[in-house]
Amino acid sequence: MLSKVVCSGRIANAYLFAGPDGVGKKLTAKAFLMALMCKKSGVRSPEFGKEPCGECPACRKINDLSHPDVMWITPGSSKNIRIDDIRKAKDMLSLKPYESSMSACVIEDAHAMREAASNALLKILEEPPGRALFILITGKKELLLPTVVSRCAEVRFNALPFRKTGEIIMRESISRGKPVDKGTAGLLAYFFEGSPGRALEMLERDLVRRKSVVLDLLGKLSDEKEFSFCGWDREEKELLIEDIELLMMILRDAAVGGECNDEFVLDKSMVGVKMYDVLKKYSPARLYGLMEKLIVFKRDLEGNVNPKIVAQALTLELAGEK
Repeated sequence: MLSKVVCSGRIANAYLFAGPDGVGKKLTAKAFLMALMCKKSGVRSPEFGKEPCGECPACRKINDLSHPDVMWITPGSSKNIRIDDIRKAKDMLSLKPYESSMSACVIEDAHAMREAASNALLKILEEPPGRALFILITGKKELLLPTVVSRCAEVRFNALPFRKTGEIIMRESISRGKPVDKGTAGLLAYFFEGSPGRALEMLERDLVRRKSVVLDLLGKLSDEKEFSFCGWDREEKELLIEDIELLMMILRDAAVGGECNDEFVLDKSMVGVKMYDVLKKYSPARLYGLMEKLIVFKRDLEGNVNPKIVAQALTLELAGEK
């Protein structure tokens, strides 16, 4: 779709790249800008419409986020985008471009804009300055003002197939000096639901080791003698959400293994693990009930419920306490 836009020359003032995190929205934004600004195949070049070279100064600067005509806005330490960020973008876009035929502003995590920032952006989108291009990137489109969304051409992104995700994880893990085998790549692809970007971030935190810790905690919680001394070992919001997602994956595989057989379990490394065999003996109603509770806990955390309270409730629920 974007290639056709480039070839036609009918470029909208604003695009909304919406979809799950870690599926290539930022990479696509870079590629789109390269296609427009490349010295060899950009809008004002003799080979316009061809693939960007990726090697000219313009392409390299875009890839490094250092192009003088492209402003990248990301949430600050407060995890918000402020009105001052939008004002700076307006000032930059009002000036004549330095090196290219156009200027652009990319807003990552656009849903993090505060109300004042959203309203300021809306005014700019209603009367865009010169040859200005906005690209809004978000994994939570529903948090954006509907009026902002309505003024953007939406480009929808979806999760990648698990097989393709696994291939990307294996290739990128090698380039980062932390190669993983096919089984681990498959686990990460499944756990992060077709998001190679999120999976590669998790490699830094060693998901495989964390899975062993979670299984050990489950074992202690299922043992009445151990339970009174056991609590969840992580109470930070983001880490607790990761643990809940990991637990959901483990319970789903246990439900599949119990109702069907191990052949249909997606995480093959679970087969033969002691705790997995214990979970397979749980009734489907109990496993699905636990998964429903985990969904509620995750929603509570995303809604800013105190993580320590959720960690305590999680421990009690997994131990079968009411």
